[in-house]
Amino acid sequence: MIKISRPHPRFALPDLIFFFLFFSFLCILLGFLSGCSPRRPLKEPPEPIYLGNVLVMPFQDLQKTMGIDSSFRCPFLGSMHQVGKVEEKAAEFLTDRVFTFLDDEKKVRLIEPGQALGARSAILSESIGELTERELVLKIGRSVEAQSVILGRIFQYRERAGTAYSVETPASVAFDMILLRVSDGQVLWADHFVETQKALSENLFLLGTFLRRGGRWLTADELADFGLKQVFKTFPEPL
Repeated sequence: MIKISRPHPRFALPDLIFFFLFFSFLCILLGFLSGCSPRRPLKEPPEPIYLGNVLVMPFQDLQKTMGIDSSFRCPFLGSMHQVGKVEEKAAEFLTDRVFTFLDDEKKVRLIEPGQALGARSAILSESIGELTERELVLKIGRSVEAQSVILGRIFQYRERAGTAYSVETPASVAFDMILLRVSDGQVLWADHFVETQKALSENLFLLGTFLRRGGRWLTADELADFGLKQVFKTFPEPL
């Protein structure tokens, strides 16, 4: 009896398409289950601390003070940052959003940013020697009877070029925030946000974030608002 030998089976084109689709589905599922951007690890909930009266300092636009493409070293943390383009009104927008969030969500006793501006002018006009940024911030805090001061710096705030569903250049936002104790200048809390929005096709693991944002390209204000919500997840609860 003659046996007819058959070649070993190979994957047909439909099989290869199935395996590709199945692998893509697993990637999307893992991204959905992760539910957030991988920009930061999960952190333990912050311990409640005494904040007292908190002065909200106006955000500092580093493009105005340092210039584009300059390097900035944080005098409080020692970290280095590259300064990019910052849109007009960015500092005002972030300052207002921080004040509103702390007032509505954290129920912190706040001192308005306008008082910081007045106190700063008075201190600089009366100062004999040059003050460091830390010394100036603490003097401002004491002058308005604050126990804590929260301040922020903007390193980049670039608006998107395009629409919500088609862009030439996506929005890009970078800022940090620091909470200081006025009595001794101790840093009680600090965090930062840095993101240039990317298309879902560039990173399937961002599906959860992509869906929460409505599946569209954000404006710089919308991206900054998202960043503030992320940053404030680590903010200490006031006693």
